[in-house]
Amino acid sequence: PMLDKIKLLLGFTDDTKDELISLLIALCKDEATEYCNLDVYSSKLDSAVIQMVIEKYNQMGAEGLTSVSSSGVKEEYSMTYSKQILDKLRKNRKVKCV
Repeated sequence: PMLDKIKLLLGFTDDTKDELISLLIALCKDEATEYCNLDVYSSKLDSAVIQMVIEKYNQMGAEGLTSVSSSGVKEEYSMTYSKQILDKLRKNRKVKCV
C-alpha cells in the first residue's frame, strides 16, 4: 500500500506517524484528482501522490517559507510542488470544457 511505501521512503519503522501520513495521502489524492480534472482518483497518479505527500511532510512547520540562510546553508520552499510532480500530474490531466 501507499502508506508503507511512503514510510519506507521517509525511513519510518513504526506506526507513530501513520495517522498523519494517511491524512496527507487523502489530501494529496484530492489535490491530484482536482488538478487533473478527474471525477474519481486514478491509481495512475500514485507515484505523483507519493512524492506530493513526502514534499508536504518535509515542509510541515515551514509552510510559506520561501528562503532561509543559516551558517552557509540555504533552505528554500515554494508554494507549489516540484516540477517533477507537476510533470507527472500534467500527463494525466484531462482537458476541461466549460
